[in-house]
Amino acid sequence: MLQCRYEVHISKNDTYSMDKPHFHEDVEIVLCVSGEGLLFIGNTVFPLHRGQLFFINSSVLHRSVANEEYRCMVFHVSPQMLQVLSSPYTQFSTYCCGIGQAVTLTGDDINRLETLFSGLMAPKEIGFGADLNRVAEVINFLVECFSHFAKAGKPQARTNPGLEKVTPILEYIQDHLDEPLTTASIAEAFYMSKHYLCHLFKEHTGFSLIDYVINCRVLKARGLLRQGMRVQEAGERSGFQSNEHFIRTFKKLTGVTPKRYGMMYREIDLNMKQEVVTIKGQDGRIVESIKA
Repeated sequence: MLQCRYEVHISKNDTYSMDKPHFHEDVEIVLCVSGEGLLFIGNTVFPLHRGQLFFINSSVLHRSVANEEYRCMVFHVSPQMLQVLSSPYTQFSTYCCGIGQAVTLTGDDINRLETLFSGLMAPKEIGFGADLNRVAEVINFLVECFSHFAKAGKPQARTNPGLEKVTPILEYIQDHLDEPLTTASIAEAFYMSKHYLCHLFKEHTGFSLIDYVINCRVLKARGLLRQGMRVQEAGERSGFQSNEHFIRTFKKLTGVTPKRYGMMYREIDLNMKQEVVTIKGQDGRIVESIKA
């Protein structure tokens, strides 16, 4: 029987901002219900206000800057679970590429999605049919969200001239992650002082330069570990100068060691594959469906 794994909660921003970029193992669906601000997703910034619905892909760095009234409803689910819950005509997993998606909801659409969020946060019932009803609620929620994403098309990001100033720096970091990047080496590459570089980067992204580099290195290492690469090699290819530093930093940011992360990913991938049955329909088409 399919076990529908997800997390849902209400998030608030009492400090008005997240001081550091962060990322999740799962994909994230966020509905802003109050407050105003900005949401940085990758290298792009979006307006943040009531009715803004976001899909943030797995492993994408993001950060919000908002006022004290900011509240949002958040739903986490693994990309593998999205694939399992998809159907031949409704492929949620197709959105698991790029940084994510954004759309503005109004009126009844906001109220309906708030109700669906609240239903998922309600205590789980026990009894005949309760587990299937919960799966149905999750699928209904996902269909509602992704129908809005499908209609929205290309995300409407806010033009940010300030962010454009540091885009070459962001691209440079991505292209040189496997090299011994330092504040001095990056500043030298762009013919500016270290002080000015750090100030410029922090001002227009909200991120510390070094924190950004470290997070990007961990993201790259995660991708390599998922491919089955050995821990030491994944660390070296991601720019970590020592295996000990790599293991310590990786665990600090993800909560698990690189070795355990690789094992967990392979276990999850195997379990998800076991949840899907491939059959040949009467019309000859190959259909994947959830194992009962």
